[in-house]
Amino acid sequence: MTMYTTLFTGFRSIRSRRIGRLTGFLVLCGLAAAVSSGPTREQPSTQVAQAEIFSTVPIPGRIGRVMVENPQMSRSRAMVVNPGVPGVDASASFDIAARVIVDGDLAEVARAAGRGAKVVPAPTPGFVYVETRTVAEAVALAGRLMNHPRLGSVELDVEQPRAERLPTDPFFPGQWNLRNLANPLADVRAVGAWDAGYTGAGVVVGVIELSWQTDHTDLAANFVAAASMPPSVVTAHATSVAGIIAADDNGIGGVGIAYNAGLSRLIYGLASQNADAFLFRNDLNDIKNNSWGPLDNGRIHKIAAIEAAALQEAARTGRGGLGEVMVWAAGNGGLSDRVDYDPYASSRFTLAIGAIGDQNLRANYNELGSSMLAVAHSSGNVRNVFSTTSSFGYTTTFGGTSASAPLAAGAIALMLEANPMLSWRDVQHIIINTARRIDEPDETWIRNGAGRWVSENYGYGAIDAHAAVLAAEQWQSVGPEVVSDSGIATVNQAIPDLNFTGLSIDVVLDRLIRIESVELILNIDSTRIGDLHIELLSPSGTLSVFATSRNDPTSDLVDHVFTTLRSWDESSAGTWTIRISDQRENIQSTWIDARVKAYGTQWASECRPDLTGDGTLTIHDVQAFLNAYHTQDPVADFTGDEIVNFFDLLAYLNLFSLGCP
Repeated sequence: MTMYTTLFTGFRSIRSRRIGRLTGFLVLCGLAAAVSSGPTREQPSTQVAQAEIFSTVPIPGRIGRVMVENPQMSRSRAMVVNPGVPGVDASASFDIAARVIVDGDLAEVARAAGRGAKVVPAPTPGFVYVETRTVAEAVALAGRLMNHPRLGSVELDVEQPRAERLPTDPFFPGQWNLRNLANPLADVRAVGAWDAGYTGAGVVVGVIELSWQTDHTDLAANFVAAASMPPSVVTAHATSVAGIIAADDNGIGGVGIAYNAGLSRLIYGLASQNADAFLFRNDLNDIKNNSWGPLDNGRIHKIAAIEAAALQEAARTGRGGLGEVMVWAAGNGGLSDRVDYDPYASSRFTLAIGAIGDQNLRANYNELGSSMLAVAHSSGNVRNVFSTTSSFGYTTTFGGTSASAPLAAGAIALMLEANPMLSWRDVQHIIINTARRIDEPDETWIRNGAGRWVSENYGYGAIDAHAAVLAAEQWQSVGPEVVSDSGIATVNQAIPDLNFTGLSIDVVLDRLIRIESVELILNIDSTRIGDLHIELLSPSGTLSVFATSRNDPTSDLVDHVFTTLRSWDESSAGTWTIRISDQRENIQSTWIDARVKAYGTQWASECRPDLTGDGTLTIHDVQAFLNAYHTQDPVADFTGDEIVNFFDLLAYLNLFSLGCP
């Protein structure tokens, strides 16, 4: 193989003047034409970079003369050189790896490659990978194998350049929540998900509100009449919600994050109408977005029994048993309200989505909450959100969690396109696993007992559509949902008035499961529940606040369900502490009873010291043990004598040192 060696000592300085990589290649190629051919490789002491031109290089679809920028690396930029012309074809640039892909028998390839070659079967039947240390070695090996009589195709492993297939709609450049050019870290990463091939095709998202404008120029093509309820009054709000999800990529207006997804029209209203909407055509509707909720007035609201039952039924039977994915706006009550006061957003059957703005910071209206799953981008820092609106129009002033929820719903549509077999619980797992931790200095971030970062401001972080679809592609569904139940713990005690210490009780969960959500069910007689501060402490030491002292004059909690997601992946077994304090005077409250129910998956690990259940032993397992040891939880009983003491510590350390099988 003939080689032309080009030495260029000023390549790095050229790039430092912002002439760019392509200019560097052109300069290198021009110098290559001026250097006499031959094997000389003299390198002056001032050399910074080296490029080589290789002839007859097998790349997909052709055999060409190629310039490799860094042939002694395991991966390098390369360009096709035009024969006889002192230049390179900039349109034919690519990355080249130190690997040869061969169509042939493994043993035959190994013999042809020679002793010491690393030859492995490719996942594609009939193909073999030959790994080399450098690109130069791969080029030389490919040249030697390409004419072998008993081998098929021989090609170097290259990555071709890709064009971003961005929407052509005229207002797309201003849709910062999809692609934030001013602050690339502060968007939902839609472009990466689109480049991975996902646009929501085949997935239907229902918008539960009053009617949205189904004949809007930017929405009509995605309207799914068969999945829709009869129309009601068209509202601008509902039309904006629909546009964020799936405005069409049609060269008009803007686009939705899942611009090829279907959209259905579902109508809310009375409790019976809401329940009907939750269950309507869940064989066709995959996701249902709810950018509504009770008044954000700091009061603990109630949910009708039929609505609660319908949400549970949708999770049980929707999508052929995989479960309807119910997305809910977390609320716009700022610091005066909590997600936990909203019985819809705080249901374990829904995904409560809060809001961050274009600076990746909490929107000032975003509520705190133990039941918040994650956040998505909306108004609240500098810019508002673009979307469709009624009368065939557009708006640049949309926002609130009304805008963050449909952005999340659209991202979930991309996930379901990537893997239609995801259950409603799988979706939550993936969002938690792939969400980005933002605003790290924020003091509400803590590590829970399983080592996961979680925040009352941000849940588990900002939804990342690109990371989520990649995870969805490979996701193995979690096991069946199981529950660990404390049973009803009778209290029947007065809560001390104006006493910040309050009253605490402990309940024990005996069954060891890996937690997803935890419910606290309370019965309290009170003429003013706004006086009460309510919190739950897990065996691993994770605190979930459900209510703080506020101006809420409503009375009594009757079988009221609070939900926390803050103990995700922790162990359920052990002592849970419920604390309630009356932080205002003159009101007498009586705590009747309480119950704790943890939901999740059966503890899968066969390695007993793996207390986080992730299949590996880390410092988080040690911390989980120490938390259990400190609180005398049964999970720390490693000697089996039903007593937690120093001998359990020794037993745990011994098992930990042996590792997992």
